[in-house]
Amino acid sequence: MDAKATRIARLVNPTSGRSVVIPVDHGIVLGAVEGLKDPLDVLARLIALRIDGTLLTPGLWKVAAALFTRRDAPARVLTADLPLCSALPGQPGSFTDDALTVSAEFAVRHAFDAMKVILLWGLERDKQMANLKLVAALAEECDRWGMPLMVEPVLWGDGVPPDRKGDPTLVESAARIALELGADVLKIPFTGDVEAFGDLVRRLRVPVFVLGGPRMSTLADVFAVAHQSIAAGARGIVFGRNVWQHASMEAVVHGLMDVVHTGMEPGAALTKHGLASSR
Repeated sequence: MDAKATRIARLVNPTSGRSVVIPVDHGIVLGAVEGLKDPLDVLARLIALRIDGTLLTPGLWKVAAALFTRRDAPARVLTADLPLCSALPGQPGSFTDDALTVSAEFAVRHAFDAMKVILLWGLERDKQMANLKLVAALAEECDRWGMPLMVEPVLWGDGVPPDRKGDPTLVESAARIALELGADVLKIPFTGDVEAFGDLVRRLRVPVFVLGGPRMSTLADVFAVAHQSIAAGARGIVFGRNVWQHASMEAVVHGLMDVVHTGMEPGAALTKHGLASSR
């Protein structure tokens, strides 16, 4: 087993072969986002719950490293870039550009298990090509260091019509291009149909993790997406705001673990953890 395969194996639970990843990297784009204003406190609670993995920025890692000294600490994915959405810190806006903030050497030096980068679609032509080159160059650098690269293709740019932001056809093509650029792991949205998404996962032939995105309408929706994604063959989920923005974060994590690792039906998991009436 080579270095990449060893690191990728760290991303999943050794018993189920699947993974509940709770990222805490949102501050680099959203600033002091609600639910994550004290990221170390949230991270410490998540580690105590024995999540399978998390996403961290370089700066957050520097102040949180001591939390990962325990033997059963979760896998760590290093967020490598900064997508720009506003000239005002933490304020909403249109995504216009992306830049790397850290190298593969940093990831190896600090014993990360993977890196993650955004592949941002819908930009102006020159910036679009620059972002494609950024992802390709990082994939090549990761290859040199034996570091797996998780690519997250997103339809965030103004060039993507609002009614096509979740278009399964665009999601599939974006995922395929990410694969062609050298992605070892993909982080993509669930497209809404288990059979069609299962076909996509099979064709991509690299581990696929499903992102949670913005806060969903109900917790039942969150659990349903997790259940359907795993049923379709995804290796895991990467849910942030839908977990740590909930008042009962610990119960949500336990419920998602039941859904992902044991295949428990969403309704049963919600009831078991006292979340049936939660939003």
